[in-house]
Amino acid sequence: MNKKIVFVLIIIGLVAVSAVSAQNSLLLNNNDDSMYQVSLMQAFMHGEYNGVITVGDFKTHGDIGLGTFEGVNGEMIVLDGVVYQAAADGSINVMPDNETIPFATITKFDEDGNITNITAKNFDDLTSQLDKAIEKYGTNNMYVIKIKGDFSNITVRSVEKQEKPYKEFTEVAKVDQKVFNHTNQTGTVVAIYFPEYMNELNMHGWHLHFLSDNKTTGGHVLGFNNFRGSGQIDEIHEFSMILPTDDTFVKMNFTEDMTNKISSVE
Repeated sequence: MNKKIVFVLIIIGLVAVSAVSAQNSLLLNNNDDSMYQVSLMQAFMHGEYNGVITVGDFKTHGDIGLGTFEGVNGEMIVLDGVVYQAAADGSINVMPDNETIPFATITKFDEDGNITNITAKNFDDLTSQLDKAIEKYGTNNMYVIKIKGDFSNITVRSVEKQEKPYKEFTEVAKVDQKVFNHTNQTGTVVAIYFPEYMNELNMHGWHLHFLSDNKTTGGHVLGFNNFRGSGQIDEIHEFSMILPTDDTFVKMNFTEDMTNKISSVE
């Protein structure tokens, strides 16, 4: 066979292998439609607050999400790839990569739709509008909606870091929850939706965390009045989860129906 032809065939083969390898790499690393979760809500409600994964490793799975830190040390807001802590003293901190996480969710934001000109009187009004917005995509999917705009006032909470032996989260919320009311706030709400069939794996319905544009206020959203803004919708079709490996989790009893307890702390 002509040496030039052999050389050309070798080059074509190498290009083809490279293309396939690149495609496979892209598929393996594409988190656009995957929700990554650390532990499960039922374990967290029972008091499983030991760190499972570091912030540094967690960030490799996405750029938007919410959760908390080891010992329930404040509320987590992940926005544009930065992991923020809304601490119990009301401050906002960027968390280091060696901080650990007991429970959280994250995804790589990929806009699939939007909601323009949102006007909401309160929390229930907003979540009702979000419900309607996702109906056309299907309420059995997972969603992240990035909501930006202005609040006349907003009430958020954070939680003081717990010490061992850990108590159940319903007890933590009763005695160690810190509530803050802020007026005239501009910022972003990270709203995550899980369908009802995933209840106890996570909380079904909407879970909202807020971060102000000036990075001085934030936390788990308890309520608000008079919001104006817009939202970007990311529809999620895949789910993966990492579980704790400590003795507390291994020996935990998951037969109790936690539905009412989960609803009571939201």
